Amino acid sequence: MTATLNDLFETLDNWLAEFKPLWDIESFAELDWPWRAHCPELCEWLTQQPNVPTPEAVQNALEEFWPEFRAEPNCDWLFSTDAQALPSPPSYFSQGIKGRKWDQITAFSRMAHPISPAVEWCAGKGHLGKVLAYQHQVQVHSLEWQQNLCDTGQKQAEDLSIDQTFTCTDVLKGEGAQPLSKANSAVALHACGDLHRVLIEQAIEAGLQSIQLSPCCYHLTKETLYTPLSKQGQNANVQLSRNNLKLAVKEVATAGAREQLLKQKELTYRLGFDGWQRKARGVDHYLNVPSCAKSLLNEGFEAFCDWAMTQKQLTHLKGKLSTAGFEQVGNERAKQVAKIEAITQYFRRPLELWLVLDRGLQLEEAGYQVRISEFCEASLTPRNLMISALRP
Repeated sequence: MTATLNDLFETLDNWLAEFKPLWDIESFAELDWPWRAHCPELCEWLTQQPNVPTPEAVQNALEEFWPEFRAEPNCDWLFSTDAQALPSPPSYFSQGIKGRKWDQITAFSRMAHPISPAVEWCAGKGHLGKVLAYQHQVQVHSLEWQQNLCDTGQKQAEDLSIDQTFTCTDVLKGEGAQPLSKANSAVALHACGDLHRVLIEQAIEAGLQSIQLSPCCYHLTKETLYTPLSKQGQNANVQLSRNNLKLAVKEVATAGAREQLLKQKELTYRLGFDGWQRKARGVDHYLNVPSCAKSLLNEGFEAFCDWAMTQKQLTHLKGKLSTAGFEQVGNERAKQVAKIEAITQYFRRPLELWLVLDRGLQLEEAGYQVRISEFCEASLTPRNLMISALRP
């Protein structure tokens, strides 16, 4: 008997719930290993690792040290691989689009089955819509909330003689419902958080024949605690916070070397400042600091601390305790955080799949036949899961 989406969701849900203490972690919050009381052997193993352990090493360590640990469920059977042979768009279609993004668009198109007229959700300049209109010979109505992107996209469509129109639309205000009511299908590549949730809800309500989407950034939502979309999800054992949703998209496989160096420097500075503020305030708790301009990182650790003190109204404590030496504190803690996240990262893909299955089940419960696929390699984009729903 072939397993169903329900079966896999239940298996993943039980597995994630059983090992939740391993992944439901705020890696910045504690100065010690978060599993010290429950599994000191794992903590000792992490301490002895000279570098961040590989996923294979993490799995071996968990199987050795964590009571009753089992490797993640094998989900390979789930993914369909029915890419179509389509005519390649002319080279000028890709003008102004970065290579990796262009490859994502064409890979998505090969797996999509739009039915004319099709709505492109959160379209930007409508690059995906142009490729779909050309390769699948469909009429595309692209919805985007920024007027300048609509204007640019519309001009490009006219220059390319593509059957594509644009409407400046704020879909989070419900303005996408009317275009969907006139369409037969909808597509969305990397629609973030509430944007793709609204698409699923309104596409179901509109009774669309076909829906293809690649979800992204599940944490970009108004909710503090995640509300599952499917009935099965609402009865699940796992409950997710916004911090858990961030873990599901934490991997940055496509970041360039410069971006990775900046991220590492920012992490070191933030943890160094955290070490300072704990001592200066006499409060042993992590203090969240807002996002900063990346240019600030080039001014050095002390400048970052001055900025962070201003953000958190702590400038009066600067005379009490110097920030000297705390950059090294941040560097050491960054190494520890990387090892902690080597453990939590083991659960990243299963968490993301749990979220994608919740969306797939919502569509199944509404009467759609649902397939889930990997529309491209993870090296091209870690957000490579695609939900394809067809109403019989």
